[in-house]
Amino acid sequence: MKYLITLTFFMTVALSAHSQWWFDAGVKGSYGPTMMYDQNVFDDGDYKHAISTGTSIGGRLGFNYGYHVGFSLEYAGATSKQAFNYGSIDDFNSFKWKHNDISTLFRYSGNGAYIELGAKFSNIKSVELDNVNTGISDATQYFNDKYTSGIFGFGSYLMGSELLTLNLGVRVHWGFTDMVNDAGKDAGYPIVVESLKDPSKKHLLLLRSCRWN
Repeated sequence: MKYLITLTFFMTVALSAHSQWWFDAGVKGSYGPTMMYDQNVFDDGDYKHAISTGTSIGGRLGFNYGYHVGFSLEYAGATSKQAFNYGSIDDFNSFKWKHNDISTLFRYSGNGAYIELGAKFSNIKSVELDNVNTGISDATQYFNDKYTSGIFGFGSYLMGSELLTLNLGVRVHWGFTDMVNDAGKDAGYPIVVESLKDPSKKHLLLLRSCRWN
């Protein structure tokens, strides 16, 4: 899983004619751990997931009913990373992928805090592999163009007025669909230096990502 602390700015831009409905728009940015999870890596004593981080920046449009219930549509351009250690070699394999994310979320607010649930639809723009033996190469062909994730988040409203608010939150993103395509699985991604100990587990490659509020 990937955990991400996020700072999000919201500014109300309009009020509808109906007194219960109101709208807000804002910019958002985040930084935090990202993870490309592969069961084979966990089962292999020589390979280890290294702590890796990513960033994203984007915007949101919110539709709110009263002061408790809200729905939002968000867009972000993001960069995620995952390094793998092999034996005593740190960062033996390191992946960096750039992606565009569209998220839809339901948010419930109360007493200065909120929780949220939603879905994220990601489009991979490029994937770069940095291998200690072969150097940097383009690995985009081994990854699916799109993947889908679920989102769970919570946070609090730190300060604000009727026009501008500052939020601090945590989100966990969990990939429901495989990030690596069939060609990548055949090539053994993310393990690329020896045969998999249990090839039957190749299909378990998932993306866990944490993105912003």
